[in-house]
Parts: sequence; C-alpha cells; structure tokens
Amino acid sequence: MIPSTKKWEFNKSVRLIALCWLVYACSYIGKLSYSANINQIGTAFGASYSETGLISTCFFFMYGIGQVVNGFMCKKYNVKYVVFSALLVSSAMNLLLVNVPDLSVMKYLWLINGASMSFLWTSLVRLLSETLADEYMDKAVFAMGTTVASGTFIVYGLSSLFAAVGNFKLTFYVAAALMTLTAIIWIVSYSGLTEPLRAERAACDWEMVEDIGVEQKRGGRLGFIIAVLAVFAVTNNFVKDGLTAWTPDILSSLYDTPGWLSILLTLLLPVMAIGGSAIALRLHKKIKDFVGLCSALFGASAVLVGVVILLLEVDALPVTIACFAVVSCLMAGVNNVITSMVPLSLKNELNSGKLAGILNGFCYLGSTVSSYGLGAIADGFGWSAVFTTLLSATVATVLLGGAYLILNYKEKDRKI
Repeated sequence: MIPSTKKWEFNKSVRLIALCWLVYACSYIGKLSYSANINQIGTAFGASYSETGLISTCFFFMYGIGQVVNGFMCKKYNVKYVVFSALLVSSAMNLLLVNVPDLSVMKYLWLINGASMSFLWTSLVRLLSETLADEYMDKAVFAMGTTVASGTFIVYGLSSLFAAVGNFKLTFYVAAALMTLTAIIWIVSYSGLTEPLRAERAACDWEMVEDIGVEQKRGGRLGFIIAVLAVFAVTNNFVKDGLTAWTPDILSSLYDTPGWLSILLTLLLPVMAIGGSAIALRLHKKIKDFVGLCSALFGASAVLVGVVILLLEVDALPVTIACFAVVSCLMAGVNNVITSMVPLSLKNELNSGKLAGILNGFCYLGSTVSSYGLGAIADGFGWSAVFTTLLSATVATVLLGGAYLILNYKEKDRKI
C-alpha cells in the first residue's frame, strides 16, 4: 500500500515517467522512419547500400555529437521548451524528407533531424534525476529502457504495413503526426507534474554534485570504468543499430523474402528487445559490476552471431531470425545499463544528464559507423563479411571486459 501522504507523489512520479517514456518512444519513430524504409527508398532511387546507408550515417553522426554537447549543456536548458521544440523540428524534417526529389537533399535534412533529436535523452535523464525520489529510480530505469524497443517496434510495424499497401511514404506522415501530438501533450502536462516534485526535492544537491570530479570521489577508477563503458557503448550500437537497419535487406538478399515481409520479420527484434531492460535489471542483482554485466551480455551475443555464420550456407531463416531477435534483446540490455542504469545510479556523484549524454554520444558513434560501414562492407564483400565484422566486434568487447575484470578482481568493494 502507498502511504496516503505520499500517494500524490507516487501518482505524479509515475505519470512523469510515463510522459518521458511517451516522448522518447515517439522520438524513435521520427528517428527510424528512414531506416525502417531504407530498402524501399533504395529501390525507389536505384541506390546502393552504401548510398542509402550514408543518410542514416549523417543522422547518427550529428546525433552523437549533439549528445555529447548537450550532455555538457543540458543543465542550462529549459527542459519544457527544449523537448517541445525538438519534437516539432523532427516532425518537420520527416515531412520534408519524404517530399524531396533526390538522396543528396535527404542527408542534409537528416543531419538537422539528428541535431534536434540529440536534445532529448540528456534532457529527460536530467529531468528524472532532478525530480524523482530514489524509490522511483528503478521504475524510471525500466520504463526508459523499453522506449527504444517500443519505438522501433511501432515504426517497423508501420513501415511493414505501408510497404504492403505500396506507399512507404505514409510512415513519415504518421511519424510527424505522432511527434506533433506528443509535443502538445508534453507542453500541456509538464508544469503540473514537475513543479510539485521539484518542490518536494528542494533540498536536492544537483548543483553541488555537478562539479565534483571523478578524482575527488573515487579516484581514477571511476574514470577508467566510464572509459570502458564508452567503448562498450560504441560496440553496442554498432551491433544493435546495424541489425535493425540492415535486417530487412539481409532477409531480402539471402532468403528472397518480399520487402514487406522482411520488415515484418524484423519486428521480432524490437519485440524481443523490450525484454532487455528487465533482463539487465534482474542480472544486475547478481552481477553488481556494470562492466561484468555488459561483458556477459556481449559474450552471449557473440555466440549467437557465430551460429548465424555457421548457418549461412543452409536455408535456416527461422534460426537466423531467432538469433537476431535474441541478440537485439541482449544489446537492448547493454544499452539500458550504459545509458540509464549507470547515469541514474551515479546521480549523487555526477551530473546524470552530462554522463548520459557522453555515454549516449559514444553509442551513436557506433551507429554512425554501422549504417554506412556495414552497407559498404555488404556492397564490397557480401553479407557474410558483415556477420564476421559483428562477431569480431562482440568478441573484442568481451576480451576488453575480461581484461578489466582481471585487473580489478582483488577489489571487493565494487560500488558500480
């Protein structure tokens, strides 16, 4: 039972978490509207994998840079209006992109889209860390950990439906409408939810902890762990977004599945990924070290990618899809650890928005490399080389995590 004196706080905290979830899940529809239709767009313009992948790369490049910049600057922002404006700009870019005549214009529009979307994650993490009491942090971590998978599921579902009816452009119109509606809900609801919670936490020491350096708190060890997690972040999105972006093309090329069916089968990835947040939270109860937790998830992913490589010479579509789906789930778990659990766990020591921005920026460095890089590898060497690249990346990450654990195995008091 919730104490009556705290019932209002519970209700507003849960509603604020739900509002932040809605914003970020819908933002993913606006982010991935192009990626979800990359196969149809490539066919419509007669473009190669590397040419269509370059547009996604432009988005991820600007988004990653923006994450880092906004991580440092987010404490100065008025979150209410920044989030509102970012959603509206992305809505406009979706409407413009679907009506331009050639690919060369698309990459500039998607650069702007990446810049606008980069304001969101750091602002939302900062908001949650400032307004929520500690007992609601696990709820926030779990909820925000499902936003990526939920948004991805929605946009790929829409893309599959509209590709089946022969009009992939409808995805962009729906994305624009949903983000506009979400922006309105945000601007109307924001003050009523946040102001009472901020008053309750008036004694929060946000400004005090923002400037506390790593050396003052835990010496260089905290900085070393964050550096390792930054490398993990690059590999995480390299694998996660690489699979999300290219699975429809992989299925079409290797198994001759129709475009709409390839996108529909790709929906299994975000469906499974929704469980990644829960898996990460459950495993963290047994594996307290965040680096060790991520290493275990990467190790399992490496095994599954290896299975896909072994089955390339046979017609094993169900097994391939199942492996992709589980890898997507595991990578969603890693992403949740890096971008949610770590920043919010350290909210009393470091600026959560800043740390989330830095780590998420490294995530999208991996996304930037995967979109164009994997497309170029597929053009030059085929999809088997793409899988070998993914396997090499996951194995290298496991080795890095193992090296970290060996160096630190004598330290019993692991706080993170």
